[in-house]
Amino acid sequence: MRILLKGKHMILGLILIVVGIIIDQGTKALAFSHFLMNTDYPAIPGLFKFHLLENDGAAWGMFSNKLWFFIIITVVALGFLTYLAKDFDLKNHAIYSASYILVCVGTIGNFIDRLFNNGYVKDFLTFDFINFPSFNFADMCMTVGCIFLVIDILFGETGARWTRNT
Repeated sequence: MRILLKGKHMILGLILIVVGIIIDQGTKALAFSHFLMNTDYPAIPGLFKFHLLENDGAAWGMFSNKLWFFIIITVVALGFLTYLAKDFDLKNHAIYSASYILVCVGTIGNFIDRLFNNGYVKDFLTFDFINFPSFNFADMCMTVGCIFLVIDILFGETGARWTRNT
């Protein structure tokens, strides 16, 4: 019975990952079909704007023009995420599982961009009030997922479980 329940959780997790990827790719398609490149579109003046950017690097343009680097890192990350799927359990490890979903959405969403957009990621969201790089839905998922995972490892069930197993 436990294996059957875990299988249902895995299927739900896969569905949520696919939905997240659809949201990511859909928001990018909408932004890039309705706005012009390198033009500011204030959403909340002084706080937040839309600004289309084709980013061939990481945050703040780090590792610009290093497509093979990003492909290798992403393939390694996907392999590691496949390994981490063994602990996926929405009922008993909710924070870990939600983090896992978000990190998968972020990783795969931006990987799709790099593969099908000549090596760049489509960014379109920018904060006005701080020097923060432009970003997209996949970036938000990756950031929030990593933050939740670190919190869970340091203070939650995942960290306690890993400590017990060592």
